[in-house]
Amino acid sequence: MFEILLIIMIIISVAAIAGGYIMRYQAPKDEQMKMGFRTESAKASSEAWAYANRTCGKNWLTTGLIELFLGIPILFLMYYFKGEHSAQVLSFVYVIAEIIFLVIAVTSVQKEIKNKFDESGRLKENE
Repeated sequence: MFEILLIIMIIISVAAIAGGYIMRYQAPKDEQMKMGFRTESAKASSEAWAYANRTCGKNWLTTGLIELFLGIPILFLMYYFKGEHSAQVLSFVYVIAEIIFLVIAVTSVQKEIKNKFDESGRLKENE
């Protein structure tokens, strides 16, 4: 079971890194906007689209890199020093936590877009 959870952790981490990279650096700038942070408020204007992809991409990249380069080595140390059962529990917690962090990144960026941009996608004036 530990091995399966480890593979799932690696897949989620690599997917978060790839998705974050694509959103941050490769998000399409055309009218189609087929890839990236695809919500109605993000697609309202090119400024909102760029902001959403840049911000969410950074968050996903950070989450994936931390999990891959910090979480997995800690998991192996736990396996070595505490045994398979402890590492299995920790890996399950890591998988759930990583998914929660990725979802929080999406919802927080969506909230930021609604606060910074109006319905038509224009930057709100400071009041």
